[in-house]
Amino acid sequence: MENKQVDKKLQEFKKVVKHFRKKSLQSAEDIHTLRIKCRELFSLLSKDDTLAKSVKKVISLSNEIRDIDVFFSDYLAALPKKQRKKAQEEIASKAKDDGREKEIKKLHKYLKNLKIPKSIEQKIQEETEQNLVAMEFPKLHKKKLHKYRIYIKKKLYIEKNSSVENEKKIKILTDVKDILGAINDNYNGLKRLESYDIKESLYEKIKKFTQKENRKLYESVATISQ
Repeated sequence: MENKQVDKKLQEFKKVVKHFRKKSLQSAEDIHTLRIKCRELFSLLSKDDTLAKSVKKVISLSNEIRDIDVFFSDYLAALPKKQRKKAQEEIASKAKDDGREKEIKKLHKYLKNLKIPKSIEQKIQEETEQNLVAMEFPKLHKKKLHKYRIYIKKKLYIEKNSSVENEKKIKILTDVKDILGAINDNYNGLKRLESYDIKESLYEKIKKFTQKENRKLYESVATISQ
């Protein structure tokens, strides 16, 4: 692994953090960009490195914000029109803003005080596919699919960080990661919907729809993974 690649990702991370500090960024797109830069840099760092721990903290602080954004922008929007309208009517309009604003403040505070080194001198040890424990494609189960998605992410970053990229393999791994991500978002969306204490009859209808959609997504990713 060349230091040049690590330094490039470090500078990209520093740039997006600087924008957050200066402009108080907070849109869904801003959060998405920050998380991408975090994960790209994290994939090149030793887990015990001080910077790696800081980057992981940024990801952790942005998780709830990202989940709120996905719930309101993607999950609710994907529901059948009648169910979506009723759900939106039952969920207080300020539910998103209040919870999101609280998490944004935590994130901004951490980024404002985050110390980022000018460069990373030490050569980073590369994780290879040979020392990555192989996993079989699991059944349709939230926790098992989440673990498998982490495994796929590791394989993807290993490929992206390789000196010779395999574009076809990167595309396949990216497709699998995205579909598994959509399944996980649906699980989380249903859980968040339940927390808003909507009518049980409406919740059950949405639950059936979500389970049906997850089954479709699971079957589509199964053909790619196997």
